[in-house]
Amino acid sequence: MTLHTLLATPNLDDVAAIHARLVCAMRYVHLARCEGKYSCRTLAAQIGTPDAVRPFHVFMDEAGRAWPEPIALNRPCQMALSYDEMLLVDLCTAAARNERGVFDELVEDMIGRAGRNSIWTAARRLMSTVVVIVR
Repeated sequence: MTLHTLLATPNLDDVAAIHARLVCAMRYVHLARCEGKYSCRTLAAQIGTPDAVRPFHVFMDEAGRAWPEPIALNRPCQMALSYDEMLLVDLCTAAARNERGVFDELVEDMIGRAGRNSIWTAARRLMSTVVVIVR
């Protein structure tokens, strides 16, 4: 096993469609806000439903508050997920599956109980709106 293998993260093409949508939405919001061109309509199209716009923002705000450092996102043109993007997707997946133990294990070393609780609640709400479009 090489260092490159250990450090590799999946590409957008290699993850589930809902995961790719979430990552692309994260990147879109960051870039659009930096450029002053944010649109709820565009975010809704990115995620797949307007019902997920508010829960998406709440999830990202809760994660951003609890994260020990600013959340690292890759550039929109980069296919590989950053470690933070991958972890946020894993948290959403655990929330969608109602796997609180898995969720906590992923971030208990870096986020305290209160932060995990708020992210969990936000992730559950977000995933209840987007999982419907995948089924």
